[in-house]
Amino acid sequence: MNKIIFANNPLDRMSGFRSDKDWQKANLLDNETRFVVFHSGKPLIHVSSEPGSNSTIFLATYDQIKNFIEDAYLLFLGKLKNKSYYAIDLSKSNKDFDKTAFPNCKFIDLRSIAQSISPEDTGILAQAKSMVEWNSSNIFCTRCESSRLETVDAGCKKICKNCNVELFPRVDPVVIMLPIFKDKCLLGRQKIFPPRMFSALAGFLEPGETIEDAVIREVKEEVGLNVTSVEYKFTQPWPFPSQLMIACFCQTDGDTTDLDQDEIEDAVWLSREDLNRIFVGKSPDRIWIPPAMAVAHQLIVAWMHNK
Repeated sequence: MNKIIFANNPLDRMSGFRSDKDWQKANLLDNETRFVVFHSGKPLIHVSSEPGSNSTIFLATYDQIKNFIEDAYLLFLGKLKNKSYYAIDLSKSNKDFDKTAFPNCKFIDLRSIAQSISPEDTGILAQAKSMVEWNSSNIFCTRCESSRLETVDAGCKKICKNCNVELFPRVDPVVIMLPIFKDKCLLGRQKIFPPRMFSALAGFLEPGETIEDAVIREVKEEVGLNVTSVEYKFTQPWPFPSQLMIACFCQTDGDTTDLDQDEIEDAVWLSREDLNRIFVGKSPDRIWIPPAMAVAHQLIVAWMHNK
């Protein structure tokens, strides 16, 4: 199992059945079908009351959500062990959601709950949240003024009947990289970070760029270092709203930085021993790094173990 949160989606997405209306209609009414419920971008979570046990996604039955289907987004996610999964977004529903019918359940921000649910649940929620956000923010055609888009393929595609344009959920690729020189790695700090937090460098890919090009450009722009090689490590879906974090190591030809103060207010070279002190809370400068749910954390840990 992948240790990276949001990267363990167990669903078979069954893309060949998305446009089969008869199959979808029968599937919705199946007693085994389950629905991941969202409101205002937050999933409905069954909160565990037992110490040490995970909270879980609340999986509603058709009978529990059927009154909301007419005025809510309904999105097919896939199947797992012959059980179909949908996401339903109640944000724009005119009907009241009776929370008392769902004891020990709350709509919870995904960032705050991700480390308290199973890796498989985070994978399902990463897909569901990204799809919910895409459907709720793409209402009108960008080519035809005031032309409303039609949702098709069980929420996985939108079309404009006026100009026939087809729209699909987008994923925004982001490179996140750890510059390395000899036996140290570089962490940077942005002004928006919490006090004393440092992390890996990151930036969006631009049109026409490769992953390597983006790493080289971002490192040069943000900290003034020349990258000599790039090593891809792993990826993480990041559903806020729909990014793909592409984690890399990159070797540099020196350690003299020239910070872009608009992007990076401070940067520090750290050895493995320095990072060990950070992890056990003994950093002399009280530096800390992002939590385990962040791919930056996993990238730093991977470097510490890569000798």
